[in-house]
Amino acid sequence: MAAPLTAAAEPEPGFAWMANTFEGNASLVYGSTETGEDYVFALLCDTRNKEAELTVYEDIPGAKVGQTVAIEISAGAAKLALKGKTETDQMSGFIFGVAKPIAVKPVLAVLKTSGPAVVKMGKVTANLPGQGRAAAVAEFAKVCKLD
Repeated sequence: MAAPLTAAAEPEPGFAWMANTFEGNASLVYGSTETGEDYVFALLCDTRNKEAELTVYEDIPGAKVGQTVAIEISAGAAKLALKGKTETDQMSGFIFGVAKPIAVKPVLAVLKTSGPAVVKMGKVTANLPGQGRAAAVAEFAKVCKLD
């Protein structure tokens, strides 16, 4: 389970921005450096199927699986709203937001803005630090060429 992030968007101990590539696909994650299952934010790029998806792994209290959820991402003056749905997993029981398929370039435009970023899903807010994000976004963008 992801620990709540502080309002100042300081990096969570043991969490970092990471870009990974595998067989022409890419992921951009803010999560644990110890395990791939503990994350707050994940942008996945499937170049073979030309699809991308965004997961915000924060529990949405009172939500039910399959509900529509607005996922708003902002950093500085840059803002983006995505339409998503709520999903769950067996491991945590969390109900979280997923937007798919999505256009990657608008998400990257917001994430390239310096300073902390904020993701909102209704009353749920995840604060994402700026530290290390630019390098991870650049690595991700080298592989993910989707619009």
